[in-house]
Amino acid sequence: MASDTDVPRPGFRSRITGRAILIALGALLFVVVVFGRAIANFYVSALWHDALGRSDVFWGQIGAKITLFVMFLLIFLVMAFVNLWFADRAAPTEFPANVHPYVERFHEVFGHRLRLLRYGTALILALMLALPAASRWQEWLLFRNSKSFPDSDPQFGVNVGFYVFELPFLTFAIDWLFAALVIVLILTIAAHLLNGGVLFTSATPTVRSSTKVHVAVLLAILAAVKAGDYWLSRYELTNDTRGFVQGATYTVVNAQIPALMLLVLIALTTSVLFLSTIRFDRWRLPIVASGLWLVVLIGGAVIYPALVQSLVVQPNQEERESVYIARNVEATRAAMGIADVETVPIEFQRLTATDVESDLEPIRNVRLLNPTQMLPRFSFDRGEVAGLKIDDLDVDRYELDGDVEQVLVTARELDLNNIPNKSWQGEHLVSTRGCGLVLASASQVTEADRPDYRTPELDRPQLYFSPSISGYAIVGTEVNETPCGGTGQYEGDAGVEMSSFFRRAVFALGFLDYNIVGSGAIESDSQILWNRSVEDRLETLAPFLDYDGDPYPVAVDGGVVWVVDAYTSTGRYPYAQRIGDVQLSRETGLSSSDNYVRNSVKATVDAYTGEVTFYAIEDEDPILQAWSSAFPDLFTPGDEMPDELREHLRYPEDLFRVQTDLYSKYQIAPQNFFQRIGAWSVAQAPSVDRRESTVTAATASDPTNVQTEFASESDAERFIPYYTMFRDEETGEEEFVILRPFVPFSTDDRRTELQAYMTASSDPDTYGEMTTYVVEQDPLPAGPLRVADQAESDSDISPELSLLANDETGTQVKFGDMQPIPVADGLVYIRPVYVVASDVTEFRLVIVSHNNRSVMEETLDAALARLFPGYEGEVGERIPDPDDVGDGDSDDPGDDSETGEPADTDEPDEPSVITGDAAELVSQAEALYNEAQDLLRDGDLGGYQQKIDQMGEVLAALAAELDS
Repeated sequence: MASDTDVPRPGFRSRITGRAILIALGALLFVVVVFGRAIANFYVSALWHDALGRSDVFWGQIGAKITLFVMFLLIFLVMAFVNLWFADRAAPTEFPANVHPYVERFHEVFGHRLRLLRYGTALILALMLALPAASRWQEWLLFRNSKSFPDSDPQFGVNVGFYVFELPFLTFAIDWLFAALVIVLILTIAAHLLNGGVLFTSATPTVRSSTKVHVAVLLAILAAVKAGDYWLSRYELTNDTRGFVQGATYTVVNAQIPALMLLVLIALTTSVLFLSTIRFDRWRLPIVASGLWLVVLIGGAVIYPALVQSLVVQPNQEERESVYIARNVEATRAAMGIADVETVPIEFQRLTATDVESDLEPIRNVRLLNPTQMLPRFSFDRGEVAGLKIDDLDVDRYELDGDVEQVLVTARELDLNNIPNKSWQGEHLVSTRGCGLVLASASQVTEADRPDYRTPELDRPQLYFSPSISGYAIVGTEVNETPCGGTGQYEGDAGVEMSSFFRRAVFALGFLDYNIVGSGAIESDSQILWNRSVEDRLETLAPFLDYDGDPYPVAVDGGVVWVVDAYTSTGRYPYAQRIGDVQLSRETGLSSSDNYVRNSVKATVDAYTGEVTFYAIEDEDPILQAWSSAFPDLFTPGDEMPDELREHLRYPEDLFRVQTDLYSKYQIAPQNFFQRIGAWSVAQAPSVDRRESTVTAATASDPTNVQTEFASESDAERFIPYYTMFRDEETGEEEFVILRPFVPFSTDDRRTELQAYMTASSDPDTYGEMTTYVVEQDPLPAGPLRVADQAESDSDISPELSLLANDETGTQVKFGDMQPIPVADGLVYIRPVYVVASDVTEFRLVIVSHNNRSVMEETLDAALARLFPGYEGEVGERIPDPDDVGDGDSDDPGDDSETGEPADTDEPDEPSVITGDAAELVSQAEALYNEAQDLLRDGDLGGYQQKIDQMGEVLAALAAELDS
């Protein structure tokens, strides 16, 4: 029989090619399936940042996260391993017999692997605690790059920068440390139990002295850490909301802060008493101190401040809170940028026809087309191309026919839901882009009630990047892209080249789309574009900024860039009032908890290349300075912004909403703040829909709460600020501003007089300058809501509006902006009237109001002539229809006569005379109209509608007669 040494043994190579290979392949498959997409997305993200030249941002964020993860991981591991090591050192040399049965069972199961279990558990807990810490990378970067503010808080004399940059991370760190110590204490106690440090020889367990010493030290450290937490909590109270205003008010300063200091003292005393047990082995005093600690925590930090607020503050609130109200007023003005608003007193006089004729320019600049109401009109007229859509209208200013005018501008964005080719190639290789801009003057309409459309001439009209675009596109392939302006394939370098099979495979895995690998149309120099939404690109590059929800397109240097207002904000500015329930736009980037906001950055995204630029326009902002230190190459100085782009900057609407809402209360002196003496409210908003009767005031706040709460007006809708061309009362120059009016403050909203209006300039030379025009006359003129209600209930206007609105046909009446227009020495209100039929809006009429009188006509000139007898001016808001609807640049009015014959240029036009059968039809239509009006006044809506329908038939016959 052969010996064992004679039996051939498998070699090393055979062992590798067998079971080991199967295990390796299984492990590789597991990694690919479980972690493959995450790894692919990480690589894809790195390529995306590199394509934009922003690898510094990508790796800067990754580096901050890794730093926090490793730092907190090591801190916990050191604490846990050191304490476990001490627990093992303190263990008895021989395992005792009289331990708990569960402990014996534990040893039987794990045996000599028990130590590995303890340290492995500590490692898992360390990972679980370190992972959430990595999400605090923004607070960490601000902590490392903290800056100073110009102001200090009035309570502790600490610079505001400490509250904004350092306190958030310190608070998190100490809370994390306390939680980690609690877990380490539990681990340590468990280790001592398993090591036999606690014996169960009787009904009362016996604890070894080394175990008690170890636990006492940990409890002392926990108490000391909690004392530090109480110390930091004092600073958090500078944003307390207990008092009349936000901040550390009377109760906080005189009750809650002293209670916290007492808790600090008790916590430190308890810590010392726990340490004293090491020498004296007496636990009664630290236990009693812990009980006292709990009593003071409940009584001193909760009950006592509540008693002070109820018994001391509320009976004398104005006197007690006056000092702290003054602090709140000053801090809010500084934090919200409303400390340096210029005030201009104004008075309005009754106007005459001569006054109006001498100052028509403000009326010519009135905004007749509201962007919200006119969106369906633009979509119907200019969004008819398959695969493109008009998703939003924005207000801007452009030079039209030699004059700078406010316009409505929109982009024709890609609409993948309506593309003609729904295949994979159609969605990702063919329909890859939107195409061009459309704009129209906001102050003029054609004689056919249409906007005067213009198409800006662009070298690069293609919109590969836009707000509503989604998905990815692959450009530079063998497939032709949808034509746009006579241009062909993409010629930019914003994407990532599909230069290898590996890259295509990575993108296929990251996007879970096999076609990226399988398509034969993709070449090695093809580029993939993704993150094409404007918001996605900005949020990915700079997630620490807040972004306005209304990007707008600007024609710059032959192409299109999207401009987005970016904010730096915080809710930690001491004593400043938070935004709260200010009515903001639906997609605002601001938080209700913010109490400091700056529009420090204008972000732009090139619609063709996708290049992102962050222009720092307010470099004095400390928050922006901190982020600039963290990412030195991310921000571009504001003075490097092209002048062509600077001319189209807009003061952000949401920021203006916040500032005007707070300014209405905070413009008064601190001593008048409590009683609201001289306070204002943002004017009530007239409804865009027709009202059947005057709306009563909204429900007001309970007046019994005035002495204990922030007295406020009702929750009625407030006037939405609007952009317009506005003449500066001091310089006489026209500026592009955003405007919002105020009325006197009242809790029931019954005060509707015009008290003031504020403007914020968007012009390059005066950008951001805010001016308040305060009406100083008695009585005050009517405000927007009162004027709107008076006009809608006017005996002449109301029946005409009823004619325009038809429930049976679905025709609706909508209103545009109620615009207060200073003209000469007086005030005129102008409000457009729209008719909506089949969901398409059409400008139809205009209401002009002055001195409690309103008229409605088809043109401004006609309305002014009725309102001011003797008026013979010419506003010219109605322009001839262009010959080519697709080319709004044409000024040719075309033929003046319906027959096509040219008009006589030597003699004035004579009114057309209708004779014969046509004249009879006109008489019939007029008679039916008069009968319809009589029925309407009698309330017979059915008879009224019948007569209107008959009149429509007669008018149709009249049209046929005239055509023949």
